[in-house]
Amino acid sequence: MSENQVGKAFAEAGKHGTTTIYIDNPGHRNALNNQLIDQLTELFGECARNPDCRVIVLRGSGGIFCAGRELRDLLALQSAPISVAEETYQRLRRLNEAVYFCTKPTVAVIEGYAFGAGATVASWCDLVIGEKDAFICYPEAHRGVPPSPAVMALIRGIGRKHAMDLLLTGRRVPMQEAVEIGIATRAVSREQLEDELERLTASLLRGSPEAQRRTKEFIWQCEDAGLRAGIDSAVQNISFGLLSTDAREGVTAFLESRAPAWSPV
Repeated sequence: MSENQVGKAFAEAGKHGTTTIYIDNPGHRNALNNQLIDQLTELFGECARNPDCRVIVLRGSGGIFCAGRELRDLLALQSAPISVAEETYQRLRRLNEAVYFCTKPTVAVIEGYAFGAGATVASWCDLVIGEKDAFICYPEAHRGVPPSPAVMALIRGIGRKHAMDLLLTGRRVPMQEAVEIGIATRAVSREQLEDELERLTASLLRGSPEAQRRTKEFIWQCEDAGLRAGIDSAVQNISFGLLSTDAREGVTAFLESRAPAWSPV
């Protein structure tokens, strides 16, 4: 099978520390297969380790985000041993974890649509922006498959009733509604998308890398902790953060009316 048939993922370094990772499988509307999933996982890991990378943007090539899993792969799995199916979904798990537990800000850009596994990967990103005419859909139930990986992403971002609606009906959710229920962050016109993405990444780049990392790590901790434990941990987290080099620089820079010089990533 040629590379054109299976697609590829690639990264492009942008301005001031922004790296864009592309899903590129034009023959199958950027659908995900094992090779693409592995490549995306590797690229997220490389970006996380790269001190020159501050913000990671995930998008699809050619005006479409992702059509989900390639159905021919799923068809092949149905005649394979359960161990093969489990290993296949372990690949997707590794990608979801690489996205969600990345210590750097992650932004998904939805053009056209995000289906199934593609919508799930976008849901694990910190921020999601998209065209007003785009939509998100979790159609697995229409194929007789429980959308279990999507459940873990959605219940951390939206209410139970909204999650039930999306996952049980598999309906297409317009981007503006996605913003209203908490799946997405911002919806803009196609003409405004690139400018809005640039404004968003510029805002992220103004922040302290250390403070952003501490914030994400504390959010992960809070999601796994009870309320009292979380409140107690918040005191320790902000206390250590306040005494950090970046906090000293940030406060001083503000008082001196200048841009802060953050520590290297």
